[in-house]
Amino acid sequence: MRRIGIIGFVMLSLALQAQDYARLSERTILGTARYVGMSGAMTAIGGDPSAAQDNPAGLGLYRRSEVMLTGDLGIDKTTSTKSLLHFSLAQASVVLSLRTGNEDKGIIAHNLMFSYQRRRTYARTMYGSATYGPSLGSLLASEGIDIRIKYPNHMTNDGNCLTFDERGSTYEFGFDWAMNYSNQWYAGLGLRIHSYGLTEDAVYQEDFAIDTSYLDNKTYVTHRGVGVSLAAGAIYRPTGWLRIGLAIQTPSLGSLTTYSRGTTVAGMDSIRTSWAPDGSYRDNDFHLPLRLSSSLAFQIGAYGMVAVQYDYSHAKYQNDRHTFRVGLEAIPVLGLYINAGYAYENDFVKGDNPYAIDPLFERRDSYSQYTHGVHYASCAIGYRGSAMIVQMAYQYRWQKINLYAHPMAADYDIKAETHRIVLTLGWHR
Repeated sequence: MRRIGIIGFVMLSLALQAQDYARLSERTILGTARYVGMSGAMTAIGGDPSAAQDNPAGLGLYRRSEVMLTGDLGIDKTTSTKSLLHFSLAQASVVLSLRTGNEDKGIIAHNLMFSYQRRRTYARTMYGSATYGPSLGSLLASEGIDIRIKYPNHMTNDGNCLTFDERGSTYEFGFDWAMNYSNQWYAGLGLRIHSYGLTEDAVYQEDFAIDTSYLDNKTYVTHRGVGVSLAAGAIYRPTGWLRIGLAIQTPSLGSLTTYSRGTTVAGMDSIRTSWAPDGSYRDNDFHLPLRLSSSLAFQIGAYGMVAVQYDYSHAKYQNDRHTFRVGLEAIPVLGLYINAGYAYENDFVKGDNPYAIDPLFERRDSYSQYTHGVHYASCAIGYRGSAMIVQMAYQYRWQKINLYAHPMAADYDIKAETHRIVLTLGWHR
């Protein structure tokens, strides 16, 4: 029996890694108001702490030391659920600009940055229902899984619903260095310490034609992990009107601990309860994916710039992820900055329904998500004075999600959207 449990647990980890990895490696466009307003299209622009998190070479464009804080107010809404309001510290940074005394030739400055950056906020409730579908209990019976509740194979329910809540966040602490060489070449290196956490609560319910028959499956799963990665990048200015930016972030080294529990209750001829004992699993090979970024920025005299950007990431259990961004910055008068941006990221989960159920059903979370491409549209306005920076941005994010109660169930069609207001305050000298 012990041997069966170990084998089942290994199979469980392989079955669930695809969904766990995909959810925890997600990144949204968060950061300073300027960064959010340009939809993150700043790999070739720099001069911003959130941009330097993507490309540490952007730190080389700083000419003054700076302290910056950003607050994020988000409103998340999905189909058939109420809006969920949440506030967080999106970004905090300290930049030290160490000038060498050179003005035009050679190494002009060495800059350092210590930063905190929130990469993802999980704050969402999803609800789906259907009038007919295959029973989870029958699925388990057909797979030979004994949960001490007897079900005939191929049984269907007359109605089902799933309520799914997720809460948590992923964030990074960054330590970066960059240099400015002749106001033409900028190079940077960074160390990233990652922390990620996600908690998922779900209740799945089925009703049957017989009044006394029902099934409730309640689950709780939480993931906690840490990791470390390296980043490197460069920005080249061949002319006064063009900037070329390239950056790479290595896969992270780290570990993830998953804790789960669940209870299945059914009333057939009598009420019966089956529960999964509290359990945890540690994955010492968990890592965030490799990320590559390339960008072109076109300077329009003293009136602003336009940037286009392509990002690529690769990780096991996922589709390769492609992100396209475009951003605009206009400076109608000295000190006033107006930004606008759009970004699109493709689907990243492999297959229409990637989840394979736990062979022993020790981990009861039978649900899964297929997340479609993500769209962002944003705008921002800001003022940069001799000593103070004030910026505000608005972002609209929307996405389609297919939510599955279990592998044999038809999907619930969910539309998710987020309205975000970002406020940044900074001081420089």
